[in-house]
Amino acid sequence: MSRNNLSIKVALVGAGAIAQRAYFPILADVPGLALEAVVDPSDAVNGEVASRFHLGYAGPNLDAAIPFVDAVIICTPNHLHYPIAKTCLENGKHVLCEKPLTVKPDDSKKLLDLAWAKGLILTIAHVRRFYPAVLKIKKIIDQKTLGALIGFDFREGTVFSWQTVSGFSFDKQKSGGGVLMDIGVHVLDLLFWWINDNIASLHYMDDSLGGLEATTDIHLRFHNGISGHIKLSRLAVLKNGYTFHFEKGDLYWNPFIPHRLYIQKKGQPISSKKVDKGRPMKALLEDFSSAVITGHPPFIRGDEALRSIQFIQSCYATRQGIPMPWLYGTRPQCD
Repeated sequence: MSRNNLSIKVALVGAGAIAQRAYFPILADVPGLALEAVVDPSDAVNGEVASRFHLGYAGPNLDAAIPFVDAVIICTPNHLHYPIAKTCLENGKHVLCEKPLTVKPDDSKKLLDLAWAKGLILTIAHVRRFYPAVLKIKKIIDQKTLGALIGFDFREGTVFSWQTVSGFSFDKQKSGGGVLMDIGVHVLDLLFWWINDNIASLHYMDDSLGGLEATTDIHLRFHNGISGHIKLSRLAVLKNGYTFHFEKGDLYWNPFIPHRLYIQKKGQPISSKKVDKGRPMKALLEDFSSAVITGHPPFIRGDEALRSIQFIQSCYATRQGIPMPWLYGTRPQCD
């Protein structure tokens, strides 16, 4: 499998913003992984990366990189995830793909079937799952520390400022969607993992007007009776945080302050609990490495990523417009 049978040789496909910020700084610190190849259309980027790492290949050709590696990390624009992952799996390479796995549910299903048929690992970079606070919340829900979960209110929004290299986030064909396909994939992955039940009802609104949505408003209910609200935005700073309503009190977590949990039991003041920050990117890569070496399932399975993509497509298929009285002269509706 590798030079010393202890590490997996990996190719990083797409050396843009997410690779530069999240992967290159940490890869050297992950036992079991060795960066062996980089694939990017930019000669300048490939040259810069090659000067920092000892690589077997750095260039624009995926087919040329494949013989050098055991596994591939995909960090390209969304619309390229499917064809690149398909090529890698067909060539017997394990895959860690940035979110979303694909922009179409059918394509995700094809990748899952292909990975299964070839006995390969296919996992997705839903990195928030690796926050210690997220794991703590899962434990509180499952063990009913605050009683049964009744409802939730998730709000996440900032003015878009990601320094994208390709600009694909603003191209509907390349991104597959707006804020719901971007931030929403993280939020939905956590929600479905925390609650682990099927959706009974859904009401979805956004402001797309035929383009990419920048604001979404979702009301949903699970079969077990848990219901809640999700609001996402690329246009405004919301009161960011995930609020959980339990029988015995409330819990609040802010993904931008991931090392704090706030709990208010009924009739008591709010208490703040410090949680270890962890190193979620390192944990993600270590999990991938371990899954490849041992053959055990990764923490984030491909079918879980498929569920989020299917839900997003259901939202788009039932889309209603968010009231915009400044455009239509209608009276605003308030939550």
